[in-house]
Amino acid sequence: MKYLTILILLLGLLGNRFNATAQDAKFQALIMYNFTKLLDWPDKSGDFVINIIGNVDLAKELKEFTANKKAGGVQEIIVKKVLVNELLDCQMIYVGSSESGNLDKIIEIIGGNNTLLITEKNGLTDKGASISFVKINGNWKYQFSESNIKTQGLKVSSDFKELGIAK
Repeated sequence: MKYLTILILLLGLLGNRFNATAQDAKFQALIMYNFTKLLDWPDKSGDFVINIIGNVDLAKELKEFTANKKAGGVQEIIVKKVLVNELLDCQMIYVGSSESGNLDKIIEIIGGNNTLLITEKNGLTDKGASISFVKINGNWKYQFSESNIKTQGLKVSSDFKELGIAK
């Protein structure tokens, strides 16, 4: 947990060195990678696939950040930029704010398939998302719905709960 906290602080201090979009994507990529450590998926076979819908910068940053890293120490991480109608079996889906209107369709597609659904719009955990990135006082945080996460068959660690905002 100390490692994650230090990285979050460092990214916050680098704010003047990156434009806002790039900094946001870097922060979100770091946190999403750490979700692979702080949450437990029941199936650890095959690749760990992350589908990104509607955020090109995040897809690029996440691909770079996860290169040569493993989810849970064992699964190769594959990041794919996709459209809603191209969703594949995956462990994580990130829905950018421009695609939030498709949330119901995405939830229907993933069903209860052990998929963590992450959005970047406040309040979407009330509509079925597992996690929503939100900006509070200029800083990115994540809100989470433990019941939505558990509905997907995932287990939540105490460190995950401490770092996020329960909804």
